[in-house]
Amino acid sequence: MNAVDSVTLIAAILLAGLGLAVGFGRTLKFFTKGIFGFFLSVFICVSFGGMIAGIPAVAGWIGGLNAQIGEAWSFLGTIHLATVLYYIVLFFAVQLVRILAVKLVAGLFSADVLPVRIVNRVLGAALMVAAVLLLVLLVFAVIAIFGETQGVIDFTARLNGTFLGTLYANNPIKFIA
Repeated sequence: MNAVDSVTLIAAILLAGLGLAVGFGRTLKFFTKGIFGFFLSVFICVSFGGMIAGIPAVAGWIGGLNAQIGEAWSFLGTIHLATVLYYIVLFFAVQLVRILAVKLVAGLFSADVLPVRIVNRVLGAALMVAAVLLLVLLVFAVIAIFGETQGVIDFTARLNGTFLGTLYANNPIKFIA
């Protein structure tokens, strides 16, 4: 175990301790509000928007609206304004559902009963470590975009043979093909 692995292990233990201290509800609120919540909603819209738009009723509505808008003004038909509006409405719906779900789950985990407090703390530790791991994977994916630069080559050389090096090499998140 080298210094990078030691620092990684200490950081994971500290994050788990922080998650244990604040609990699942507060950790969930932290990682789902503000800029994190915005990006989470965008991610959900990008991931599931096409699937929802493929539902025959929704596809018919979007196609019909695009055709009507295109007849009214050809430019708006070219940019598929109805599709843009669909994603805007979907984003606000996801935001609303996300906020309500987080309030509900955080409320459930704030019950002052011993079994719930124990589960709250344990899940808080797991969520804190998992959320930071996901953020590290996202940062590694961004770094991988610049893979041919000297800075990234030096960075990956320092990580070679460490847990983070293995994580970087086998990162499931890829922004480029």
